[in-house]
Amino acid sequence: MAGGLVIKLVRHGESLANVSAFDPQKSGDYRTPLTPRGEEQAASAGVAIGAEFIRGALVYTSPYLRARQTLEGIFGATAARDAALGVFEDPRLREVDHGYSDVKEQEPLRETHGWFYYRYQGGESPADCYDRVSGFLETLMRQVGRRSAERVLIVTHGLALRCFVMRFLHLTVEEFERMKNPGNGAVVTLAPRGTLAKYGYATDGWEVDGLELYSG
Repeated sequence: MAGGLVIKLVRHGESLANVSAFDPQKSGDYRTPLTPRGEEQAASAGVAIGAEFIRGALVYTSPYLRARQTLEGIFGATAARDAALGVFEDPRLREVDHGYSDVKEQEPLRETHGWFYYRYQGGESPADCYDRVSGFLETLMRQVGRRSAERVLIVTHGLALRCFVMRFLHLTVEEFERMKNPGNGAVVTLAPRGTLAKYGYATDGWEVDGLELYSG
């Protein structure tokens, strides 16, 4: 992987589904919009990222409405859309598919068969999400090489974000399960060791900021 590459991943801002004002199983998860607070979080993420990072960066987003609205908020706060190296939607960055059955009723089965491995009825497992995010990463790295990009911005969803970090850092399932889901509008940064002024934790070659781990 490119030695000087810095990747910033953003979880979408607060959505109507996050505040139980929209039922994605009845109305379509991809249609879930941001709340006014979510729009503010998107703008705040843009301020935190900064226009300088986006200039000359590759930018990717999930095609789901809440992710696209978050990216629009980031661009609105930075006025840097036209300065990006490229802006792309990629369906592989979508949220894990929870299927069409009640999610809470499946929790005993998830516990029995493994939180990472259990496939929601009519949907996906986190392992399935990991597979498609892995395919996206391969595409991304080819694009980074072709365009000589040094910065990447990705707007996605909580579980897909963690799957990306897991794949990028070659983490185990147990290490994946230690990662807390980032908050709405959170910015997670992956950078080579010695790059960041501060970071939450590090692996052999990379520093990670903005992602918390469960203790133990």
